[in-house]
Amino acid sequence: MRQRTLITSPQTEARMLDITGLCVYLGLGRNKALAFGREAGALKRIGRRALYDKKIIDQALDELEAD
Repeated sequence: MRQRTLITSPQTEARMLDITGLCVYLGLGRNKALAFGREAGALKRIGRRALYDKKIIDQALDELEAD
């Protein structure tokens, strides 16, 4: 009899963050993280969810370092 093999994919980090994940990622409080995410243009709405694009957040952080 043939055995089944379990195929697993490597763990990947989520690209989109909710507000809690954004706070942890940035190390900021809720209000500052919300303001930073909006100003960076990272806010994306998917249905009723408000998610923040990590790539856009990283670009905004890189631009801050240049100043």
